[in-house]
Amino acid sequence: MAVKTEIICGTTWWNDVPMPHVTPGVVAGEWRLDQDYHFGSVLPDGRAFVIWIRHGFTFDGASIPRSLWRVCGAPMEIPRIAAALIHDWLYRAQVCDRELADEIFNFVCKTVGMSSWRTGPEWAALRAFGGSAWNENRKEWAKVSAARELGSLVLEGEEIK
Repeated sequence: MAVKTEIICGTTWWNDVPMPHVTPGVVAGEWRLDQDYHFGSVLPDGRAFVIWIRHGFTFDGASIPRSLWRVCGAPMEIPRIAAALIHDWLYRAQVCDRELADEIFNFVCKTVGMSSWRTGPEWAALRAFGGSAWNENRKEWAKVSAARELGSLVLEGEEIK
């Protein structure tokens, strides 16, 4: 499926999703958000959401084993990068439950035009194995607190920060 790309005010858009501006972080495998990132949409169940992540947030992208990169794509592959940024921030900030964080990741992947043969296995792996990352982040309150300072989530008109 071809993905419509356009540049608006210096931002590249894939379908209706803005691509974040990132550079490699200090730690190998991490990326740093160079500009504030905003994205909002409506989930298939009708819930509207808006996410705002401030520049400076670091993230590692989708957790895809290297052995699967040929099949699934690399962790920071465009257009997956937006979904990875949002998901990593939601997992770190813990401003919603894990199910919603995973649902938003899956929704963004589909919105940018990723095929179902990629999103289906990623969704299944995320639901099966993502709990350990969610729980690990929950234990590290300093990271959770710092991540909350670098963004916010508004769901159905109520700010959750």
